Amino acid sequence: MGPFAANWLVERINRDYVQQAAVRYARGRVLDAGCGRRPYAGYFTCYVGLEFDRARYADCPADVWGSGMDLPFGDRSFETVFSSQVLEHVPEPWRMVEDMARVLKPGGHLILTAPHIWGLHEVPHDYFRFTSYGLQHLARRAGLEPVEVRAMAGYWVTAGTRFCYYLRRFARGPLKPLVSLFFAPIQLMAWGLDRIHRVESDAWNFLLVARRA
Repeated sequence: MGPFAANWLVERINRDYVQQAAVRYARGRVLDAGCGRRPYAGYFTCYVGLEFDRARYADCPADVWGSGMDLPFGDRSFETVFSSQVLEHVPEPWRMVEDMARVLKPGGHLILTAPHIWGLHEVPHDYFRFTSYGLQHLARRAGLEPVEVRAMAGYWVTAGTRFCYYLRRFARGPLKPLVSLFFAPIQLMAWGLDRIHRVESDAWNFLLVARRA
């Protein structure tokens, strides 16, 4: 994926933040809850990918199939639990956070990313958006202690990316190459403006790291 894709910038930011968190906090056996096509498997040494959606990801089988609200593992099975851009698709996200906490070993970390300002996607299974305070509340409710919460960029990246997604509606037929030319300068400008004036309250996404005592 290059800068002429509408979501290039946010995908790059998400990968960078996840990789940094993995280096700092991931240890031992890692569960990826909602692994999809396993884009983050290379960031972890002992990786187990769990997926819920057999129909969508049949071409890229997970290690385990099951529900995020009822993980098919015993208590204290993993040193690290990771989940990226999944929680908004879970009808009862507090149950998923509680079950991820259940399978964590004492001293282990949950690494979680979730959207704050983002358009509808994967409808009709798109239920929630999360503030940094909401994510911390869910962690504490599950018996975890937040140790780090990071906004993934600020207003300009959010606005620039949403504008690219809007433009993508016109990227059809003979207009597709022309519309795609706008994606790179818009996203690069948004990234630059965000470095000058970063408004984290308008972040498109948050990363939470929480620890089980």
